[in-house]
Amino acid sequence: MSSIARRGAATAAAVVFALGGTALLTACSSGGSSDPSPTAEQTGAQVIGPEIVEPGQTEVSVTVGRIVVFNVADPMVEMISTDNEAVVSVTPGKSDGSAVFNPGAEALAPGTAVVTLTNMDTGAEQKVTITVTE
Repeated sequence: MSSIARRGAATAAAVVFALGGTALLTACSSGGSSDPSPTAEQTGAQVIGPEIVEPGQTEVSVTVGRIVVFNVADPMVEMISTDNEAVVSVTPGKSDGSAVFNPGAEALAPGTAVVTLTNMDTGAEQKVTITVTE
């Protein structure tokens, strides 16, 4: 073996050791999954979180498919309703024993809907106009 070939092999071995063997393991790995589709991280896609509506906020604009979460003091005493179920569906706040979830809404179709949050203890209302676009 020539000295150039030995140096090349030594350099390749040094790179593999420097990477903690990841290059070698990645090349030999079967992936352990039968689903070859890339993950969001691999494709660079970003996951868009919910739109948060704060107390006192009166309007929000979202696109179809987005989730809206209403930040309230006590999700268990807030009643939620919509005047346009074709545009926005609503979900009341709840507790599953391990977590408490704020009331929310899902944008279903382009249009406008007014969501009303009513505090069942005090009767206070918050109306939020949600404009949904494509």
